[in-house]
Amino acid sequence: MTQRVPLSLAQQLVRSTGLQLMLVASAVGILTYSLGRNSGLQRSEHHRATLPVVQVTEKLSSKLREPIHLNELNQAAIKADPTLLTNFDKLGLRFWRQLKSFSIDYINYGATDGSFLGLEKTADGQLLHNEDSERFGRGQLTVFTLSAEGIRQQQDAIYPGMTATHQEAWYVDTVRAGTSTWSRIYAWEDQPEIHSISYNTPIYDGKQQLLGVIGVDMVISQLSTWLQQAWTNEVGLALIVEADGTLIASSNPDITITEGQDKPQRRNLKDITAPLPQAFSRLFFQSPTHSAGQQEQPSFNAAPQLLHQDGAAFMLKATPWGGEQGLNWVLLTAISADNAISQANRNLGIAISISLAAMASALLINQRLINRILQPLSALQTASKTTEDQIRHGRDPKPSTLGYHCELDQRSGRELLDLNAAIEAMVKAFNDLAQDLAQKEQQTLALMSNKLKSSLEAASIAHEINQPLSIIKLTAQSLLHPQKAQEQTHLPESMRNQIATLHQQAERVGRITDQMKAMLRSASGSQTRLDLRDVIQSSLTYVRSNFRQARPWIKAGDSAEDTTTPAWINGDAIQLQIAIINLLKNAIEALSQPADQVDPPEIVLTLSEHSDHWSIVISDNGPGLAESVITDQPLASSKEDGIGLGLFIVRAAMESHQGRFELTSNTNQGGTGTRASLMLPKPS
Repeated sequence: MTQRVPLSLAQQLVRSTGLQLMLVASAVGILTYSLGRNSGLQRSEHHRATLPVVQVTEKLSSKLREPIHLNELNQAAIKADPTLLTNFDKLGLRFWRQLKSFSIDYINYGATDGSFLGLEKTADGQLLHNEDSERFGRGQLTVFTLSAEGIRQQQDAIYPGMTATHQEAWYVDTVRAGTSTWSRIYAWEDQPEIHSISYNTPIYDGKQQLLGVIGVDMVISQLSTWLQQAWTNEVGLALIVEADGTLIASSNPDITITEGQDKPQRRNLKDITAPLPQAFSRLFFQSPTHSAGQQEQPSFNAAPQLLHQDGAAFMLKATPWGGEQGLNWVLLTAISADNAISQANRNLGIAISISLAAMASALLINQRLINRILQPLSALQTASKTTEDQIRHGRDPKPSTLGYHCELDQRSGRELLDLNAAIEAMVKAFNDLAQDLAQKEQQTLALMSNKLKSSLEAASIAHEINQPLSIIKLTAQSLLHPQKAQEQTHLPESMRNQIATLHQQAERVGRITDQMKAMLRSASGSQTRLDLRDVIQSSLTYVRSNFRQARPWIKAGDSAEDTTTPAWINGDAIQLQIAIINLLKNAIEALSQPADQVDPPEIVLTLSEHSDHWSIVISDNGPGLAESVITDQPLASSKEDGIGLGLFIVRAAMESHQGRFELTSNTNQGGTGTRASLMLPKPS
C-alpha cells in the first residue's frame, strides 16, 4: 500500500480559500442584490418625493415675484407722477386696485417725515386703509374700512403711540441697503401679534435725496395658510424655515407662532416636540456654522433621509431656496414613503444575517486550517525558545556560540521545512556577527585606553612643566626689571636680548600648557543644549577685542549674524569656543605674515544648515597650508615655531561632539587661502 503524499501548505490553502470564496461570494451576491433593490426603491421614492417639492418651490417663487413686480410698477408710476406721494387718497386707490388684483397681503408707503399709508387685506378678505398723517394726526395709526370701489369710509380703529420715524425692518433695512431688498421678518408696530416679511424699494428725487420707501408685505400667518393649501394632497409636513431653524411658514399653521412673555413669537424647530419637526432639527440643523459678520448658515446633507416613525415611513428632504433673491430660506418636506421601502429594509436585514452566517462559516474553515499549520509551528517555536534562553540567561563573559536544532516531520509541508532551514541560517549568521562584534569591542577598548592614557600623560606633563616654568619666568623678569634701583646692573645688550627671548618662550610654553589643560577640562565636561549662534558671537567678540589690528579683516555671513533663528545642538560651549578661536587666530597669523598680498586681508565666517548637521566655515585669502598640515597628522603646524596644538585641539573638540573637521587649501585649486570646516550633528 503506497504512502499518501501530504499536501503542501499552498495546496491546503488553495482548497480552503476556494471554499471560503464560494461562501463569501454567495453572501456578497445576496447582500449586493438586497442593497441594489433597496437603493432602487429609495431612488424611486426620492423621485416621487421630489415632485411636490418642485411644485411648491415653483409656486413660492411665483408668489414672491409679485411683490417685486408691484414695486417696479409703483416706482415707475411715482416717477411719472410725483404727486402720488403727497396725495394719499390717490395713492391709496392705486394700492387698493393692486390688492384686488394680486395675491398680496399688505402694500404701503412711508415718508421720511414719518407719514405712513398702508392698504391691508385681512385673513377674512376685508380691505382696510391705514394712515398716519397730518390730516388724521401724526403719531397714531387711523384705520378705515373701504367701499367696494376702494373709497375710504368710516373710521374702524385708532392705534396711538406710533414712532415719529419708521423703526421697523421694512424701512430700516431698505434705507441701509439703498436699493430694493427683502427685509427681515418683523412684528408690526401697531399689531405685534402679526409677523411679516416685505419687499421694499427706496424712492429718491432728482437730487438723489430720499423721499420715502414703498413696499409689499407678506404676512407669515397667511403664508402658512397658502402653504397648507399647496400641500393639501400630500401626507406629511412642509415647512419653510430660516437658516437657524426658525419657522417662517408651515403646512400646519398652528405650530408656527407661540405665545411669548410679552408678545407672540415665532417658534424654532428645536422647540417643537412633534416627531417630524424634531427629525428635521436633528438631521438638518444639528451643527450650524457661523461666520464673522454673516448670517448663520445651515449645515445639512442635501440627500433625502428615510425616517421610520411609529410604524410609518417618511422621506425627509431639505431644499435651499431664495438665495438668488437674498433670502436664506430652506424648504423642509416630509412625504409618506411607500410600504415597499419598509419591506425592502426588512429584506436587507435578512440578507445581512445570511451574509454574516456565511462569513462565519468561512472563518471556521480558516480556523481549522490554521490549527493544522500550528502543529509543526509549535515545534519551531519550542526550538526557537531554547535558543532565546541561551541569549537571555547567558552570563559568561566569553559566551559560546548559540545552538538551534528542530526535527520536523516531512509531512509538515515544504514551506515550513524551508522556514526551519532559514532559522538555522539566521542563527549561524548571528554567531558570526557576535564574534565580529567581540573583536571590534576589544579594539575599541584598546583605543579608548590609549586615549585616556595620553590625556592623563598630557595633564601630568602640563603640571610638571608649570613648576620650573614659573621659576624661569620670575627669574627672567627680575633680571629685566629689578625691583630696587641698587639692584640694577648694566647687562650687555646681547645678554638682555637673550633673557628677553627666554622670557617670551617661557610665556609661550605657559600658554601651550594652559591650552592643554583647557582642552582636557572641556573634553571631560558635560554637553547641554545650546545655540551655535551664541557660541559664534561670543568667539567673534573675543577675537575682535584681543586682535584689534585684525578687526577689519573679520566678516560674518548673514546666517552667522542672524540671531532670530536658533541653531540648536548638543555640545560644550567652552570647548567649541576654543576650537573656533584657534581657527580664527590661525587665519589672523597667516594674514599677518609678510607676503606679496595683492588683495586686502579677509577672514569670512559662515554658518549653514544641512539636513542632518550645521556647518561652520572659516576661510581666509592668505598663503594657504602645506600638504603636511592638511593631512590628519597629530601636532602638525605651518608656522616655524608652531607645534600644531591648536589644530589638535580643534580635532579633539570635533571628535568629542561626534562631528567632523575638514581643512583644505585653496592654493591647490588655483586660489588663495585656507578653508576650515566644522560639521556638528543636529540633535536627534
